Amino acid sequence: MLTSIILDMIANISILSTASYIFIKLIPNNKNIALNKKEKILLVGVAGVTSFLLMLFSIDLPNKALLDLRHIILILLIYYFGEKSVFPVVVLMVFFRFLMGVNPASIRSAMMYILLGLFLPIVYKSLIKKMNNKYRVLLILNAICVSTIVLNLHFLYQDLLLNSLVYIGLLVLSSLVIIMVTAFIEDLLTSRILYLNEQEHARMDFLTGLYNMREFKNKWQMVQLEKKIATTALMMIDIDYFKWINDNYGHSNGNFVLRQIATILKIEAIDNEMIYRVGGEEFCLILNDLSYSDQQEIAEKIRKSVEKKLFLLENGDSIQLTVSIGLAASTQTKDMKKLFRLADRCLYLAKDQGRNKVICKQMETE
Repeated sequence: MLTSIILDMIANISILSTASYIFIKLIPNNKNIALNKKEKILLVGVAGVTSFLLMLFSIDLPNKALLDLRHIILILLIYYFGEKSVFPVVVLMVFFRFLMGVNPASIRSAMMYILLGLFLPIVYKSLIKKMNNKYRVLLILNAICVSTIVLNLHFLYQDLLLNSLVYIGLLVLSSLVIIMVTAFIEDLLTSRILYLNEQEHARMDFLTGLYNMREFKNKWQMVQLEKKIATTALMMIDIDYFKWINDNYGHSNGNFVLRQIATILKIEAIDNEMIYRVGGEEFCLILNDLSYSDQQEIAEKIRKSVEKKLFLLENGDSIQLTVSIGLAASTQTKDMKKLFRLADRCLYLAKDQGRNKVICKQMETE
């Protein structure tokens, strides 16, 4: 009997750990746990199946009652995915419990989990406002669940000694399991965030916080393959006389200026995901699905914003700068190599015609 109980609990722990790993894999490759509709449905399905597996390895108690760690699923869902994910899983739990037999024990179990599904999110909201320690919050939720489970058992059979032993055993075991599984999940999430940070650093220009040349090439290829994009423009921006700034004020001030230019680009550009630093003082913007006049307007706004701004130096002084801009637009083709060459030619013309200018060309009229 004791061996069977131990094996069932080991099975419960293994199932929860495996389910936790699957839950983390369901999260998209970003730092925020935000799921789309399809992923939410999949999450609920996995949680429901996990609860069914836990019931298959439950401890059989008198009057056909089952004892397992299903409630931990609800607690983890509330903490990591929010209260809205709980009740659909409760519905699946009730469904799977009735599949194992409709009797007074299963009916009471269904009522209990429905109550927990409604009550736990409210308690969680209250606790999370008062406590910063996640383990304390999770353990309090666990204590509430265990108390509810044992109270439910007490209505099925009035065996005070057995119920007391069940309460102590379940509280201790489930608390240990929650700590262990949560630590496992946190380790997975930490590893995931470190991996994403490394990926992000590989894509970013460390100085300006913009995307780098490598990411520009990746996006370039994606734009060529994306059929939904109707029009594409490539804007090349070069800071006028930047070498003079470095020579007269030092590279440290030159870097300071580059960061301020990057800030202007983030403000004036429509999509911050499409701004790249591709050289020392050279930047590129990819503009998708905009009219030719809108593309020209953005280029001119950037030029004017730079012209009007006083750029601070590290000693508190300020200087004025200008930029030259080449804009190449296409409405019929997304050959980015040709677009790049045309934008580069436009930039050369802007420099050649006195700098602080915007030169625009459309590829089909080239």
